[in-house]
Amino acid sequence: MEIEILCNTNDDILFANISENSRKHRSWIKMLEAHDGHAVIVGGGPSLQEHLPTIKKRKDLGQTIFALNGAATFLSKNGIIADYQVILDARPGNVVLIGNAQKYLIASQCDPAIFNVLGDPFIWHPAIDGIEEHLPAHDDDYALIGGGTTVGLSSMCLAYTMGFRKLHLFGYDSSHRASLGHAYEQPINATEPLCKVTLGGKVFTSSLTMARQAELFPDVCNNLIDLGCVITVDSDGLIMEVMNQMRLASAPMTEEEKYRKMWEFDSYRIMSPGENFAAEFVKVVKPHFLDIIADFGCGTGRGGLALNRLTNCDIIFVDFADNSLDLRGQFPFVYADLTEPMSTKVSADIGYCTDVMEHIEPEKVADTIRNIMDCVDKCFFKIAMFHDNMGSLIGHPLHLSVFPVEWWEEQFAGYDVLYRNHDGDTPFPYATFYVQAKERA
Repeated sequence: MEIEILCNTNDDILFANISENSRKHRSWIKMLEAHDGHAVIVGGGPSLQEHLPTIKKRKDLGQTIFALNGAATFLSKNGIIADYQVILDARPGNVVLIGNAQKYLIASQCDPAIFNVLGDPFIWHPAIDGIEEHLPAHDDDYALIGGGTTVGLSSMCLAYTMGFRKLHLFGYDSSHRASLGHAYEQPINATEPLCKVTLGGKVFTSSLTMARQAELFPDVCNNLIDLGCVITVDSDGLIMEVMNQMRLASAPMTEEEKYRKMWEFDSYRIMSPGENFAAEFVKVVKPHFLDIIADFGCGTGRGGLALNRLTNCDIIFVDFADNSLDLRGQFPFVYADLTEPMSTKVSADIGYCTDVMEHIEPEKVADTIRNIMDCVDKCFFKIAMFHDNMGSLIGHPLHLSVFPVEWWEEQFAGYDVLYRNHDGDTPFPYATFYVQAKERA
């Protein structure tokens, strides 16, 4: 998922707001020493309603409530007065979001109308390029608050700056529940464009801004954890699935387990690169109909079946994920790990290995090539030279050896290269090698 979110306010207006507000309001947030307080940061996601009792209990225990945007009004209506309301959005219309709170943390980029209503709130400066050029001289320290594009991410960093190391997030859904984007009506966001986000095999409806928040959340979360924070999330929707994937990513998983898991997703079966490259294989290799072709890392098997249709050759399917094949029975399936010797299991005339080698760990690439070549006389390799995006389904990258064609040339230096090609100038470049062992030349 690659989403670029542009600020909803023109830079000239943004910096004019920063300059004016910073001159008038001198209570600037600065870095404070770490303490034992708990920051309860409340977003407005649809799940907020069901967590109100927990938030109230934390309030009663003396924990500090940070309410984001309209969540302050929602909490107040439900008997919880936030310690702080946080607002980041610079649009003038956000004055309607001002709610009941004991204190206010307003970004310097916000419209001056918000400051006019509140009097003299605490002001904080978002870490945006060029902001310090528009800040007047200040007689005390101040901090630039990171986090990125949303009040949810920035508030996590803001709480850290204020000394909190225990962060508890509520209403951080980052997605809709049915038609609801918030636990309450918030007309100012009603016209935001929506998108579909697929993660962990689930499909979420989200605004583009919230989808971007979910994309950035792991980096912000992990950075704060590295700085000593403990972060809990009581929420629902896309952010919780992001958390699930983060946990999966941190859990040990063998390569075999990764691909067994991947083949459980129908979306991973849609594309079959081996099927797309079959015609190129036939043109380059010109196999005889009596040849036996081993499809190494066969996946769904659709590539091998395409070869059979084009050549009438018998196929041997080889993979270490025994749930990968779409169909079984027409040709033999050999369970084998390509990174281990397998010549006692597989014997064929020609190898077909497409969209496989980039999945191998770099330190195992040379052994994998040798293991394959021990099983066949010649082999056709088609290797992706770009990163994958499907690994997000399980929280683990799939393309582990993404290198330029020169690196792959070195891996095949010990073999006779009968054909080579690469399309490095395309968005999804591939390197192609058709090789045989030198002693068989």
